[in-house]
Order: sequence, then C-alpha cells, then structure tokens
Amino acid sequence: MSDAGRNTFERRLARIDTIHAEGGAFEAEGTLGRQWYDSHRRKQRRALPFRAIAMLFIGALLFKGALLAEIGPERYNGRVSALANGSALEQVGAWALQADAPTQWIAGQLRAALY
Repeated sequence: MSDAGRNTFERRLARIDTIHAEGGAFEAEGTLGRQWYDSHRRKQRRALPFRAIAMLFIGALLFKGALLAEIGPERYNGRVSALANGSALEQVGAWALQADAPTQWIAGQLRAALY
C-alpha cells in the first residue's frame, strides 16, 4: 500500500533533482545563490598569454633604448658587433640587441628627457 503524500513527495524530489541537474537552483531573496557563484567563476585562459608576451617585448625595447641612451651609439654598436663574433648564443643576442629604429627612437626620447 502506498501513501499518496509519499508519492507527491517523491515526484517533488525528482523534479528538484531534474532542476539541479540542468543547473538551476532555488535562490532566496538576499542570499548569494548559485547564479552569483557561477557569474564569478574564472574566465578561461587563452592558449598563449598575448599580454605577457607583449609586455616582455616592450620591456626589451625599453631596456635596449636605455642602454643605447646611456652608453652612446658607438660603444653600443661596438659591443653588439663583439657579440656577433661570438658563439651561436651570443650571435642570437647580437641579433636581438641590434639598434633598430624603435630602439633608436626610444634612446632619443630618453636622452632628451634625462640629459
């Protein structure tokens, strides 16, 4: 023999389980419910951290410009050419540290601001 109240209760529990499985939940007024926690989850990250790579690139340009402004173009180019005559790793460093147009512009701006 089954109780009518028990059947109603079981149906209600099944309905609540379905709602929970679909991502819904009861949210009382004035409480932090599931919707609040779901909206504050961390965003998915990109495969490559473009912002970090850009900041490293800008930092390297500023560093090269500061070196060029401090020691002057003759000494800077002399040191880069000395690196170019070294090992393979030093040659890569010479390629990265060559005084290109953005580096020269940054050095000119720093020289004007500091000296």
